[in-house]
Amino acid sequence: MRVRSPEEARERLYEAADDPTRDIALGALWIAAEEYPELETEPYVTYLAERADRVAASVPSDAPASSWREAIATEIFVHERFRGNAGDYYDPRNSYLNDVIDRRLGIPITLAVVYLSVARSLGRSAAGLNTPGHFLVLDEGVVVDPFNSGRVVERDVLLAQLEQAGASRPADELDRIVERPADSRSILARMLVNLRTNHLRRGDIGRALASVDRLVHLDPGNPAWLRDRGALFQRLDCPRAAAADLEAYLARVPDDPEADVIRQVVERLSRERPPLQ
Repeated sequence: MRVRSPEEARERLYEAADDPTRDIALGALWIAAEEYPELETEPYVTYLAERADRVAASVPSDAPASSWREAIATEIFVHERFRGNAGDYYDPRNSYLNDVIDRRLGIPITLAVVYLSVARSLGRSAAGLNTPGHFLVLDEGVVVDPFNSGRVVERDVLLAQLEQAGASRPADELDRIVERPADSRSILARMLVNLRTNHLRRGDIGRALASVDRLVHLDPGNPAWLRDRGALFQRLDCPRAAAADLEAYLARVPDDPEADVIRQVVERLSRERPPLQ
């Protein structure tokens, strides 16, 4: 069995993020490949394609959109028994698509990737929605929740959720989210954000750093990832790398309210000499 290096896994991940025509599931599998160097992606891609074939065989070609949505949900959540892992929501395995498929357990965004892969294979207009706290899917204009067995989410429910999340104008915010669905890059980045959070909860700084390092490349417009990576380097006793990231962050966000504190940290780190770097 071939073993891939982290560098190769990342290169493939970045290629997938740059190609909107590529199956989003493949990009998600390249995230997992860094954790599982021997991971073979093809069986999982084939498995999802077979789910689409089963749906296609069960629905007349001229069936209404609602019938297709119901058939997709039935195949994924009834026949294949995918479900949200409410009992251990922060388990990092919920963010690795190979684990999600093997265990039939996931969180909103990884279950959404399963749904999107199947729906898009069927030629449906399906996209991810970057709703706060709970990732959703827009399938032919209807919002569905893969974490809750693909149930349709009505507009009033979405508005209430946005208001609870602090949106001052929920209707406008919902329209913005729907009009700007998540592209592959933002979906993959959000998966890495989840991984960073879950690894930090477990005190696994090395794996959290690996997630943030990929975020620096996937989401270069957000300088916060430089700050976060610098903080993680600092916790791993890598002062030069930490100082370089924090300096780069300050160059991009000089008016950060904590800029003076960060500068003091950089000055201290620059004086330190690590034993090995």
